[in-house]
Amino acid sequence: MTIVDKNYGWKSAPQDPEVVYIAIPVLEPYRDYIEKALVSVVRSHGLKPVVVENVSMYDLKGRIVITDFPVIGRSDWMLSKERYVSGILYYSYAGDAKSAVETIENGLVFSEGEISNSANKLCQTSKERLLSMRIVNQSCAVAYWWNMKAKVGMLSGGDPYKLIANEIASQLDQFLRSA
Repeated sequence: MTIVDKNYGWKSAPQDPEVVYIAIPVLEPYRDYIEKALVSVVRSHGLKPVVVENVSMYDLKGRIVITDFPVIGRSDWMLSKERYVSGILYYSYAGDAKSAVETIENGLVFSEGEISNSANKLCQTSKERLLSMRIVNQSCAVAYWWNMKAKVGMLSGGDPYKLIANEIASQLDQFLRSA
């Protein structure tokens, strides 16, 4: 627990740390799978998941989770199917949606050589904003994947979308454990 000294102008965020606002601007069918997996992880931590379209409206009101997977693809063969994604998972304990949305909209670079820099830029921008606002908890985490693939045999009955969603959710689970 952080002790906030009002005499120095420092304040706490978010307003309600028990609520996690989740934005998933990802194409179908990925969206449904990712949403289900993230909501399940949030609930497993005793928190309230709220899936939203416009996460900017919830800036500093609750924890924030944003996924951005601008690169998706598929390959189907006679005996197997493969799906792949490239993108990020952003988590802010303080609920800094504004910095993340602005950084994403201003053009993160999603390429093999630049995705790491894009992920770092998200947290750096958030920390700078929260520091300028004198917000004590500046916890931010970003996971990123370049060409994460899930391949299943046609006869196995496996689902590559579910495998990808579970990997993304496992990263959120780690972020929530460390917050």
